[in-house]
Amino acid sequence: MDSALQNSRQQFLGLLDATQRFLDIASPTLEPLLFDDEQVTEGIAALARRGSHARIRLLIASEEPAAFESHRLVGLAQRLTTAMSLRVLNHHPEWQQQTIIISDRNYGMLITPSKKQVRTLDNRLLAGRWADTFERLWQAGTESLELRQFY
Repeated sequence: MDSALQNSRQQFLGLLDATQRFLDIASPTLEPLLFDDEQVTEGIAALARRGSHARIRLLIASEEPAAFESHRLVGLAQRLTTAMSLRVLNHHPEWQQQTIIISDRNYGMLITPSKKQVRTLDNRLLAGRWADTFERLWQAGTESLELRQFY
């Protein structure tokens, strides 16, 4: 595994452990090296079970069903439909195809795989701005009829 993604994975697992209720992930392809992982899936499932108010939203840029057919996170979303939602957004001027992760609107991560950059959103003001951006992206996204069979 790419060392930048390995470090991102460890940082994400720590962020996931600290998340109390809300997790928002915008990732063009749900970066398989980061999110298609048993430990990540178990952590997200544990978050979903923490309470009836848990909310996990996944936003992707591609609706190629074959790319997600065996993705663990998409399979989890299929099983946990009360706590998890999945939408597709092919293009938006505010989304530069980086991976955005927001935890409880307070903390997060910004990952730009092409530049191998990971930025920690470690203060509430910065994380809140990215949470607002995620909300606009989420509202512009749509459910995919093609992915529905997997989701």
